[in-house]
Amino acid sequence: MVVLGLDTATPMTAVALIDGEEVLAKEQVSDRRHSVNLLPAMDRALKQAGMGRGDLDGVAVGIGPGSFTGIRIGLAVAKTLAFVLDKPLLGVSSLKALAYGAKTQPEVADWLEEEECQLCVAQDALKGEVFSARFRWRSSGGLETLQAEGARDPSTWAKELLELPEDGPFVVLGSGAERYAVMFHQTLESKIRIPREAVAHVVDAAAVAKLGLERLLAGESDDPMSLEPMYCRLSEAELGLLKVQAP
Repeated sequence: MVVLGLDTATPMTAVALIDGEEVLAKEQVSDRRHSVNLLPAMDRALKQAGMGRGDLDGVAVGIGPGSFTGIRIGLAVAKTLAFVLDKPLLGVSSLKALAYGAKTQPEVADWLEEEECQLCVAQDALKGEVFSARFRWRSSGGLETLQAEGARDPSTWAKELLELPEDGPFVVLGSGAERYAVMFHQTLESKIRIPREAVAHVVDAAAVAKLGLERLLAGESDDPMSLEPMYCRLSEAELGLLKVQAP
């Protein structure tokens, strides 16, 4: 089944096209102008695969958490495609996609061989926070969510990891892992692993597509009229409104 994967939750505009487990095409643009880059990147991926939009069996999209504006752009494009083409819409956690894609990195794959290894995603959320979640690969296959996505203080979150009964290793991924690397290492010491390769910290749209395909094969999909972004905290506009309404 052919699935288009899109993610705009980070400064990267990421697009991929898969057919089952095979990755047919990938496009990544390191530029925050998602509204300018997304559709051309999608069209290049389709052209590279020798396909048209009508060949799609589903549209998977990262719904965050991440950049508020970026998520809205990606979700709007995915909703429109799914609605116009009458194809299933498949919302996917951008943090889960980052953890899912990390297994393709040799360095991370080696760590995953350790029994209690956890994939801990920390995307820089600014304001001294990270968007974080924890996952583990099940022995039967598939990615299990151990901690739901949320906006958290990175130091507090690191201490929570340290207090877990598991010995790890805790593989920390994402832009937050890079920004707070020193603190993570000081807190978790020998329990932490942070990949050296920058690619391990970037959302792979092929992972978005594959997670979407898993949902599609399970008979799941989302309503284009009701699927909402996963923001995990209030926007600046909402915070401003609360201040205005406060007595």
